[in-house]
Amino acid sequence: RRLRTSAMQARSLLTRAARVVRPAAAQARSLAVTPVLRAADPHGPGHQHDDGYNGWLFGKDPSKSHEREAWEIPYYIASVLTVTILFFGLTYKPKTSIKVWAQGEVDKMKGRV
Repeated sequence: RRLRTSAMQARSLLTRAARVVRPAAAQARSLAVTPVLRAADPHGPGHQHDDGYNGWLFGKDPSKSHEREAWEIPYYIASVLTVTILFFGLTYKPKTSIKVWAQGEVDKMKGRV
């Protein structure tokens, strides 16, 4: 009897598994038939792109001189000033570590200050 019940359980498990596998296979077949969708061209159909690879860095011709834009000079000045202020500000900031304070207290006690 135990052999019959285990065989029946195995058979019911196989039929359940087959029910689960069949829809997945049907879905895979339907996806294989689905046409591939392409992204729409924002310029419209038939638009030819003229901005191909020209071999220059950032597409700029190196033989032509660079014309500065309005933001470049103020940006460079602000960058240099920021680095300078940070350098001097961080170099001469007050020393607030516990060791420096303790050394000052020892110097006061010994009368060095």
